[in-house]
Amino acid sequence: MATTTTTTRAFAARLAGLLLLMLPLTGCVAPASSLPVRSAEPFVEAESERVVRDPAPGDAAREVVAYSLAQVHKRYCYGGTGPSCFDCSGLAQTAWLHAGARLPRTSEAIASSLPEVPLSQIRAGDILWWPGHVGIYIGDGRMVDALNSKRGVVERAVSDPRRAFRPLE
Repeated sequence: MATTTTTTRAFAARLAGLLLLMLPLTGCVAPASSLPVRSAEPFVEAESERVVRDPAPGDAAREVVAYSLAQVHKRYCYGGTGPSCFDCSGLAQTAWLHAGARLPRTSEAIASSLPEVPLSQIRAGDILWWPGHVGIYIGDGRMVDALNSKRGVVERAVSDPRRAFRPLE
């Protein structure tokens, strides 16, 4: 019996290690505890510049916002690209595909291939980025993202993104 338990534990440890190696290949990798959730305060940048009004988004960005808002309350699923569940980058990828633009699949690939936008110039439809996580900015200091398996796809206040990207100008 002790050998079986030891073998099972060793297998579980190896499997956990393999899963951790695969995380960057499949989408969101940030643990939910590392993604801050705040009250509905207006968005404030690290440099304390307040975004008061968002420029009008283009047609594609309006479609992205409408699509992402329609997904609120759907469940989170690791590697999910819809229609019944999403992970963070799957939601961004599918929303932009719905608007006619192809995006890379993972948050890291999004950061390495899309044009970056200064945080002081974000507008609706832009992709907000944290290490291992992305969300879609919808305007007025709010965003939609597939947060975690407990909360699913949510609309919430933006909280200290590290970078922002705009798939289409």
